[in-house]
Amino acid sequence: MIRYDLKHLATFVAVAEELNFHRAAERQNMAQPAVSRIVLELEDRLGVKLLERTTRKVRLTESGRYLLVEAQEILGRIHVAEHTTRLLASGTKAILRIGYTTITGHSLVPDITREFRLSNPDVRLELTYMTSPVQRDKILQDEIDLGFIEGSFQNSEIESRPVAHHRLTALLPLDHPLTAKKSLTIDDLAREQLVMGTRVEWPTLRRIIVDAFQSAGQVMKVGQEASSLTGLLGLVTAGVGITIFCGMPRFCGENAIAARPIVTNPPVLVETHLAWRRTSINMAKRRFIEVSQKVGASYMTP
Repeated sequence: MIRYDLKHLATFVAVAEELNFHRAAERQNMAQPAVSRIVLELEDRLGVKLLERTTRKVRLTESGRYLLVEAQEILGRIHVAEHTTRLLASGTKAILRIGYTTITGHSLVPDITREFRLSNPDVRLELTYMTSPVQRDKILQDEIDLGFIEGSFQNSEIESRPVAHHRLTALLPLDHPLTAKKSLTIDDLAREQLVMGTRVEWPTLRRIIVDAFQSAGQVMKVGQEASSLTGLLGLVTAGVGITIFCGMPRFCGENAIAARPIVTNPPVLVETHLAWRRTSINMAKRRFIEVSQKVGASYMTP
């Protein structure tokens, strides 16, 4: 078996690139006789001549030229592997799989993503829309690393921290009579046919809104459903009805839809938690959690 190590390859590459044993020795921080000995060992173990030496110059043989190209590539890959391994260990290079909901997808998660990427450019974020129940399952199955989940929950395998509070907001067509009011009550909305996200796509928010109506002694009337926020906003702008969301979607201008806060007593707050599996934590996750709490502070309604 041919036995040589990375020192043999690195020393040979230094000599082959410099074509000078003295400069190669300085580059490798070695004595020149040691450089000569290592190159001779490599030639002996390969059974081929790699260099032609004279008192005036050093020249690569055909075999030496071939080995130089291959050795440069090998050493380059090893350098990248070592560098990446250190980065991964420190958490500065990784892939984070993150779930988000409709509520967090239009402003909170984009703001956190922007802030995190500024200080962690080597970490790739894979953002995927999922409902809160699906995110819980994916975290337990280790299919996502972190999830932005609406509502609190208890699970011994999942840790979570609140990162945002959202107040309920009514989104209305610009010509709707209720736009004359600065704020709306559940009684105001109980008289209207609402357009709402489906129970499949909005399981948590629908439950929170239904509870708010029931607490006020009212029943929510849903005239039309849609499976996405885009579909709901289209229905509102078309004058089909009013929808209830958490704030004004960032991509929706005030010249298209009117937003009015919904006043309840006590106030209804939709709480977003950042969740992850307790036994699966690393530096990249820790930094993402820190950034999420920092950015989310501005979303924490007093």
